[in-house]
Amino acid sequence: MTRLDSSQPERTPRSPILEGLLGTAEVIAWALVLELGRNVVISSFGENATVKAIGGALRGLAIMLVLIAGSYVAYRRTAGLREQRRADRELAMVAGLADPGDPVAGGRVGGCPGPPRELAHSDDDKTAAVLRHLPVGEFETAALLAVLTAILEAPDRLPRNDPPSTQRTAHMLLAELCVGPDSILEHLGSDRYCVRRVPRDSGLETVVADEKWWAAMPALVGHYADHATRWAIALELTPTAGAARRWFEAKEPYLREILVGCTKYTFAQHISFATACELVRISDALDVWYTRTESVGRLEMARRLRFIEALKELPLIRLRGNLPPTGPGNRPLVLSSSLSARWKHQVAVRRLSTAQANQVVSTSALPEAERELKAAWWLLPRADVAGQVCALINLAIVHTHQGRLAAAQDRLELAESLTESGRDPGGRAHTHEILGALCWARGENVIALRYWQRALGSYLTLADDRGTGRCLQHLGSAMVVAPDYGSHLLPPRLSSTHHTVVRQASGWLAEARRLNPSVGLVGYYADKASAELRTFGPVPESRGALSAIDHWPLLDSEQRNR
Repeated sequence: MTRLDSSQPERTPRSPILEGLLGTAEVIAWALVLELGRNVVISSFGENATVKAIGGALRGLAIMLVLIAGSYVAYRRTAGLREQRRADRELAMVAGLADPGDPVAGGRVGGCPGPPRELAHSDDDKTAAVLRHLPVGEFETAALLAVLTAILEAPDRLPRNDPPSTQRTAHMLLAELCVGPDSILEHLGSDRYCVRRVPRDSGLETVVADEKWWAAMPALVGHYADHATRWAIALELTPTAGAARRWFEAKEPYLREILVGCTKYTFAQHISFATACELVRISDALDVWYTRTESVGRLEMARRLRFIEALKELPLIRLRGNLPPTGPGNRPLVLSSSLSARWKHQVAVRRLSTAQANQVVSTSALPEAERELKAAWWLLPRADVAGQVCALINLAIVHTHQGRLAAAQDRLELAESLTESGRDPGGRAHTHEILGALCWARGENVIALRYWQRALGSYLTLADDRGTGRCLQHLGSAMVVAPDYGSHLLPPRLSSTHHTVVRQASGWLAEARRLNPSVGLVGYYADKASAELRTFGPVPESRGALSAIDHWPLLDSEQRNR
């Protein structure tokens, strides 16, 4: 779900206030009080029938309270165990991932120099024909070995009665394909290979009739689906978010190339259901990445995947393509409810985004968006913490536009409580960011700065450039208009005068523009900072506006330790 980049109080639906009312100790205490009151009444009035009836009712009420409390405790314990198993499963999936590291400048590994050359004398090479008609022509070693292994294990390639000593391995086949002046594969260096020569008479219709191609396709797509799925989970975990960002930055073009290659019309009609399922996993992983980077590729990929017949009516693919989900059919109730919630949320966000793009938020758009977001909130499953946090943040933004700041704060505080256990760290950072904006609107400037400092620290840990850029814009613009608060964000040597505070803020705004070009007001406040610096008299270049960060804002932890 996508988050958008308040004064009559209103209680949020499904508030955790029930946790206080149903606290085990409190319920047991009330049960004991009821039982004590019953005994006192019975002892005082003896065998009176009315008193006995009241006493029986009190005892029944006490028993019912204890049973309700026990059921609630059992539910919470079961939910906690389920959450712990989920967290353990996610940690196990990312445990073996290795940080790809930053790219090395001046490397000698390049892409394929051009399309493969056709050779007549290799027409009988079925392996070369299969490699020709895969969605990509360049492979990493691990993926290529997976494909060659699948080709060798195809039934017509590896008869069951072959003794092990005569079986060819993927490494042996790879060596054969790289030998000679007319080799099928060319080693590009490091762990990259490229298809350079292919059979002349190897049309797609001929190759897809071969079981080797049907084995090679899910092997190639499944290899990258496994990696993309694990890295998408890592992207949402604080310790691995930076490494996951570097992996997606390096691999996103290749994953996109696989999806585009598989969704070409002549190719899509031959995609098996197994391969289509692996493509969905890659699409899911890219969707997580595109949500973080606000990329337009999300919609394009969803529309392309609908060219594959097996995926055409898949609910999530329809949603990503801005199409409403189909009827519930035989889908489980939780899934149908989740799909309906996401569609309503998507409609609300699209309505608000259109209004903001036109720089006019109509009076009718806000109530309609509020109704849709509330409906989405009620429909979302309890286990979908990230979805709930996203809906609450957007609902708070709507309330802020309406001027209902108390209602907005209520939404944001609930979103913050949902993420206290460590779930959805990105959503928690965004919650703190919006809480900062809310506090600034209410005149609580110091508290607002503290929230933005927390959000900035979280975004830096998550390697979220766009979130970091937004927080730098918040802090930079705040220092331009209120440099008196500079001591909260800068060490004493840089916060002694308005000039030094505004100059440092200009560097933050320049970095915000670099990290997140879509930040709306950064240009306005950068110009304001330059104009403010000129009011102090002629400004030499050494004391003028900065084009990059000179000193980062103090984070919340650094501020507390001063």
